[in-house]
Amino acid sequence: MPIQAKAEAPLTRDSQLDSETPLNQTILEQEETEKAGRLDTWRKRRGRRWRNFKRGFKVFFILLFVAIFVWVFRKQMIFTVNSGEVLVIYYRFFGGTSHNSVGLEGLHIIAPWDKGYLYVVRTQTLVVPMTVLTRNGIEVHLDAQVRFHAIPETVPYLHRRYGPNYVKDIITPGLIESVQGVIGQFLPEEIYSSESGASSKQVFANARRVIGGVFVDVEDIALFNVRLPERVQEAVQNKAAAEQGAEAAVFNQRRAELDAQAVQKYDSIVQAIPQSILVQKGIEATLELAKSPNTKIIVMGGKDSLPLVLGNVPDVVTK
Repeated sequence: MPIQAKAEAPLTRDSQLDSETPLNQTILEQEETEKAGRLDTWRKRRGRRWRNFKRGFKVFFILLFVAIFVWVFRKQMIFTVNSGEVLVIYYRFFGGTSHNSVGLEGLHIIAPWDKGYLYVVRTQTLVVPMTVLTRNGIEVHLDAQVRFHAIPETVPYLHRRYGPNYVKDIITPGLIESVQGVIGQFLPEEIYSSESGASSKQVFANARRVIGGVFVDVEDIALFNVRLPERVQEAVQNKAAAEQGAEAAVFNQRRAELDAQAVQKYDSIVQAIPQSILVQKGIEATLELAKSPNTKIIVMGGKDSLPLVLGNVPDVVTK
């Protein structure tokens, strides 16, 4: 029985599409996968940018808040200590005023709830006009000048005891008390002679004990522009003028006595000189006068034949 070959059916269009379907599907899947990957990468990048933006915004907001906070409370937080100053800090929640330390020169930043106080420790000069009473109750107007400085090591204790207004609270009252205690020991006419001497020294010695204690060092005290009431001033001036007149009279009398004593001494010396020596000196003076080339007129006629200006020596001697 003859074997007949099975004829293969020809490839149609549908069969070709069926054979290409897995390939196309694979390409589409790859494209979808790549598209999904790109989308995912874009989303991640966008999310990362958004997170960075939020983080940067938070940092910016915090920095802005800190800057505004510092600007608003800059006077309470930032202190610049200049030369000749110290800083005393009051800690609201940590024991109050610092006792063992002070802020030295430079920039200091403290918490806004604490307080800082600047104290000048260089030498200061204070002039206080005042009216005090003398021993007999007369008013005296004067200006008192005091030079002082706060001791840096004791400034915290000065702050605790007297505060920033220590000049008004202790320096001025102590100065007035010291000056009154000294001026009250003198009469009006005694003040001028004691103003630059004993009174200033007494004020200085007393003020070192009265003003400031161990917190303030008083360097010097001076009194000037002392003014008495007009009537008292005139009386003092008249008294001073009278005293000066009396002293001048005593001086003139003493000078007259000295002149009289000098004349008496001169007469005694002249009387002790021999008459022959005096005549000889007169002759020598006449010869020297005659040798002079200048035009002259010599009038002779003394008892010793000497010029009149030199003659009569015996009259002086035998006086």
